[in-house]
Amino acid sequence: MGAWVSADKVRVRLVATTPVVDGTMDGAIEIELAPGWKTYWRTPGDAGVPPRFDFSASTNAEAGTVEFPAPERYDDGYAASNVYRDRVVLPVRFTIADPARPVTLDVKMDIGICEEICIPVHLATSLDVGGEDGDRAASALVAMARAALPGPGRPGEFELISLKRIGGPDQKPEFEARYTAPGKGTEALFVEAPADWFADLPKPAAFEDGTRALRFVADRRSAAGTIAGTQIRLTLTAAGGATSRTFTLDADGAKP
Repeated sequence: MGAWVSADKVRVRLVATTPVVDGTMDGAIEIELAPGWKTYWRTPGDAGVPPRFDFSASTNAEAGTVEFPAPERYDDGYAASNVYRDRVVLPVRFTIADPARPVTLDVKMDIGICEEICIPVHLATSLDVGGEDGDRAASALVAMARAALPGPGRPGEFELISLKRIGGPDQKPEFEARYTAPGKGTEALFVEAPADWFADLPKPAAFEDGTRALRFVADRRSAAGTIAGTQIRLTLTAAGGATSRTFTLDADGAKP
C-alpha cells in the first residue's frame, strides 16, 4: 500500500500486488472523499471534470487502461452528472518490462471534486513495489475493486440485449436499448458515445416479452464522423449490480 496524499476534501493512494511471471501486475488508485463530496466517472455527464491519470514517469511499468466501477447518477435539477461518493477504487493493470527488477509506480492525476460547486484538483503520488510475498491487504483491495467492475451480464436475468435506432434525423437520432433486469424502477443507463455526440438522459419505454427498454436522443449536430462504424458503450445498473456492453452502429442503427 502506498502512502496517502491529500488535498482539501480528498486523499488518494496507490496500491499494487506483486508482479507475476507473465510480466503483468495488478494495481489500483484509491480515492477517498470528505463526507458530502463527490468525484466523477470517466464520462462525467452534463457537468463535472473527466478524470485524467498519467503514469508515464513510472519505472519498469507501463499502465494499461484505468478501469471504473459503475457510477451513480446525481441530478441537482439543473444538470445530471455521473459520480462516486465517499470512496472509489479504480483498478489498473500494468505491464512489467522485467519482473526481476524493482518497480516504481508514479501517477499524476487531475480530478474534479464537488459538494455544490466542482473544484479541479491535481495530485501526484508514487509507490515502490517490492517484497516477494506481496502485500495481502493490497491484493485483497485490488481483487475487490476488480470484482466491482461491470460484468458481461447474466443471460435472461440481467443483460443488455440490443441497441437500435428507432427514429430521428441523422443530426439527432433516437435509440432504444433493450435489456433485462431484476426488480423494476431501480435501473439506470449510462451512455458513452464519441465526444462530439451529446446523449440526453435515457427514459423508460414500454416493454414486452420480459424485456424492458430505455430510449435516448443523441445530438450529433457538431459531429465530424458518420453514424456507421460509431461505437456506443452502455452501462446498466440495477439491483443486481452493473453490466456493460459496447455496440457498433451501422447506417441504420446498432446490431444486437
